[in-house]
Amino acid sequence: MMKNVIITGADRGLGLSLCKEYLGRGYRVFAGKYLQEYELLEALRAQNKNLHILPLDVANRNSITAARETVRTEAGGVLDMLISNAALMGPVNCSLYEPPMDLEAVWNSFSVNAMGAARMVELFLPLLDKSEMKRLCFVSSEVSCITLMKTSRDGGFPYPMSKAALNMCVRLMHNQLYPQGYTFRLYHPGWMKRVMPDGSRGEEAVYDPDHIAGHAAAYFEASLKDEQRLVMFDYLGQEWPF
Repeated sequence: MMKNVIITGADRGLGLSLCKEYLGRGYRVFAGKYLQEYELLEALRAQNKNLHILPLDVANRNSITAARETVRTEAGGVLDMLISNAALMGPVNCSLYEPPMDLEAVWNSFSVNAMGAARMVELFLPLLDKSEMKRLCFVSSEVSCITLMKTSRDGGFPYPMSKAALNMCVRLMHNQLYPQGYTFRLYHPGWMKRVMPDGSRGEEAVYDPDHIAGHAAAYFEASLKDEQRLVMFDYLGQEWPF
């Protein structure tokens, strides 16, 4: 039977590459689309009918609810895997030395990067409960590691704070849902090249998202011997503190 996965933030980058990976693995893929200026998902759908594009804003409960009902209809009421990838990064003016601090940007990042994951899990639980797989995957970052954040002084508060909050959110969900048969993946993908609207890659960064997605998809899908242990792994298979 075909497995069903939903991937948030699938317009470009890692999310788009994960869509390609799971289509290749025989999944029915529900791709959350937020950026209207990107049409890369539409090009991918033209190649594979198992891709379903959903308008999805993880900061908006009504948007998530509408997406859930579409998944319920198209997937027969069962969702096997949820990949929370959507993130708000942006450069923002949020420095102690450049007042006023844009604390609204911190809130916006929390709403997408941390609470967006919680909203997705909460609202999709009725579909996930019916699956035997019950796999919840979350894309975090090295900047979420409080013990390692000792050198950055650029005042980039929103993204690191929100990703650290995401890790705590995942820990709390693990405490509650692991006894109910859910398994978790927390992942640091590394510094990936930016994907442009035409599909080209930016010159900065190190890794192509297609390469990272291959590793991430294998890690998300595979069973682990110590599922009761919540850890954050990176693209090299190394464990990170968080």
